[in-house]
Amino acid sequence: MEMKMYQKDFSRIGWKMLLSTILIFAIQIGCQQLVLMLKPEWMENYDIMFAAGMVPLYVVGYPVAFLLMKQKDTRRMEKHSMKPWQILLAFMMAYALLVAGNLVGLGLTAGIGLLKGEPVTNALLNVITGSNIWISAIYIVLLAPAFEEILFRKLICDPMVKYGQGTAIVVSGIVFGLFHMNFNQFFYAFLLGCFLAFIYVKTGDIKYSIILHMMINFVGSVVGGLLLTEVDMESPIGMGIYAVYSLCIYAVVIVGIVLWVINKSKMTVEPGDVAIEKGKRFKTVIVNPGMLLYCIVCLVIMIVQAFM
Repeated sequence: MEMKMYQKDFSRIGWKMLLSTILIFAIQIGCQQLVLMLKPEWMENYDIMFAAGMVPLYVVGYPVAFLLMKQKDTRRMEKHSMKPWQILLAFMMAYALLVAGNLVGLGLTAGIGLLKGEPVTNALLNVITGSNIWISAIYIVLLAPAFEEILFRKLICDPMVKYGQGTAIVVSGIVFGLFHMNFNQFFYAFLLGCFLAFIYVKTGDIKYSIILHMMINFVGSVVGGLLLTEVDMESPIGMGIYAVYSLCIYAVVIVGIVLWVINKSKMTVEPGDVAIEKGKRFKTVIVNPGMLLYCIVCLVIMIVQAFM
């Protein structure tokens, strides 16, 4: 009886997340299609089409999703502050996860590309190279981290942390990774989602995961995007700039890996007020109507997108 009650709790999160995801993408795609109907000539302007999808997303889509995901049965977490040097160290640890997850994603998509005879489309790369980098930065560096952290960390972890910090962290990571709906981003989004959820449940303050998310997106999308779009990689100066950037990234990743090795034993999670019996956690958390359908829908879209 208790397990069924717990399953309903997780199922509720899955149903709400599925509805929120459908709403978010429907608003985004619908507004772009409306613009194309009214002003078909704007189709050639990537910045306008990008804005047509992003502005309604953050003005309407996410706020409505916040209302859908909000629950009364939440546990207040103790607040702990992070010093600037701790944020910097956490950033390096997060970036190491990003690179590791990205390598897995690239390997998988490369394999899929070989099977279908052409490369798998990288949606994020198209956004970075197709639009004005500074316009993209508004969405990718400022808006996306704030809105995504509220949705995927605060509104998921707050009601789930009563089952234990570990459970809240894993659910946040899975939901966040699947939400990206492509194999290029799934693995690093899952790992980052888990790490950012860890930061949130340990500090009880969403601003730290937002700051880290912004830093990660800035380095990966803006700095990396400027290199791709503005620097001539075939010139000596361009090659030098790219070499310096690569060395900095390698240094950050190496330091991040060392920090993981040093701090692994310290990164513990606390149990919640409600204990799920061992051996039944996967069935309780994932094998319920809401979460299972959310996972299946996202995975089907990821597979279709990869083989299109």
